[in-house]
Amino acid sequence: MVQVSLSTSTNFDGDLNALVEDQGTALTVRFDLDEPAPAGGLKVYIDSEIEQILNRLDLPTAIANPQIENLNLLATQTNFDNSGLAVEITEGSTFATVTLNIFDNPEPDTVLPETFDGRVDAAFSLVTADQIAAEDQSSITGVGDYTIDPDAASSTVIFTDEASQLSSDTPEPPTPESPTPEPPMSDALQVSLFTGPDYLIEDEGTVSAHAFLVTNGVIPEDGLVVSVDAPNLSEFDLDSVSVEGGEIAAVREDGFDLRMTEYTALVNLAVADDGETEAEETASFSLATGEGYEIVENLSGGSFNLVDTRDDIPTGVIAEGNDVIPFATNTQITADSPTFSGQNSFSFNIGNRYPNEDGTYTYIDASENVDVYKVDLKAGETITVESFEVEGSAQLFGEGFIPQTRIFNADGSPATDFGVNGYTKPAAPDKLFGGLTNDSPEETDTKSSRLQQMAPTLLHLELKPMYLAFLTIQRMILACLSTIR
Repeated sequence: MVQVSLSTSTNFDGDLNALVEDQGTALTVRFDLDEPAPAGGLKVYIDSEIEQILNRLDLPTAIANPQIENLNLLATQTNFDNSGLAVEITEGSTFATVTLNIFDNPEPDTVLPETFDGRVDAAFSLVTADQIAAEDQSSITGVGDYTIDPDAASSTVIFTDEASQLSSDTPEPPTPESPTPEPPMSDALQVSLFTGPDYLIEDEGTVSAHAFLVTNGVIPEDGLVVSVDAPNLSEFDLDSVSVEGGEIAAVREDGFDLRMTEYTALVNLAVADDGETEAEETASFSLATGEGYEIVENLSGGSFNLVDTRDDIPTGVIAEGNDVIPFATNTQITADSPTFSGQNSFSFNIGNRYPNEDGTYTYIDASENVDVYKVDLKAGETITVESFEVEGSAQLFGEGFIPQTRIFNADGSPATDFGVNGYTKPAAPDKLFGGLTNDSPEETDTKSSRLQQMAPTLLHLELKPMYLAFLTIQRMILACLSTIR
């Protein structure tokens, strides 16, 4: 198995491995392999204990003008809290590098000053696939098989606003001897459960998704039986159940047992149309204790909101999937109710999927995720779209909310195309939606000024009805729509 070594260096003119914002210094991260990377490349992962530390680097410029050697830029991933990233070393390469400039953040920072203000010493450590933290397993995927050189497992980088913060009375911290992620507390198999989407619509027979994941060991030859508590199981059509990676071992009035024969299992279960009017009813599914496994407590289940029709979803709720026109979120804007607002996440959701004719599903990943909104306008009316990032939300690529707005007729034909920047591109033939390009947003002095330039966005629409589709690379947004007469 290939062994990986990690090293870092900066162009700071001094003895310390430091980045200084007001000097515009740059960091180079280097990976060395003791043998060529295998066919298809080798994805490696580094992490730190400093939340959002990657956003002290100028990631947008790195995307627009990459300084890399032997890396597949499009395979790069950042983890949940932007403390680390995964990169893919190209096939046959024995080393790879990426150079990233420091980002000159304005001070003082009002969201996370412990990361963005002053001196921060960040120890980056190589992490193997089985050491990835549970909260990062949905964002860091495809990490290859490799071992870590114990003499080059970690490297510390000092981040500062100015060189005076590197005074000699502040000693450089020692480099940790082992990767930062903590090993599991026990030797038992660890079981997680993810569910989606948030809303199940009875007259559409929405199929709920229940994804089970086993880590930290080997599944027994005859499978691992996992128990699930489901107090409202009667709200579902049990005859519709299908399972990938296992089988239903038992069904109870308030739950079921799943025999997992693979490390990932998926249970599909349609909501039943019982003909009764639902009044804010929910259905929960949670892992129950059983033999041969332990439960990952913060990833142990989920709940669904049950509604009779799509129109019963409360106004202001942006429910996935709403990535295509037939399932557009209806803003219900009228003269008497002239505004709509809502909040949504653009991270991956197991329930954001669409059925194919052969019974399989097309899943929508974070780079393809859009929101489609329906508005009803007459000729000459104007709509204002204001977009705001939620305080504390993750800053993908070091940016705030970067929207792209397109207008469609009800039949799906484009009415016009309005874009704030060039980040989006048309969908590939095998994709439902487009993704990211290497186009750079307009240069501005600070992140906040870029946001001020983008919002509000004023659109003049001439057709009726219209659908607005927002494409974004920001994980969390708040979208506000209002008519102006």
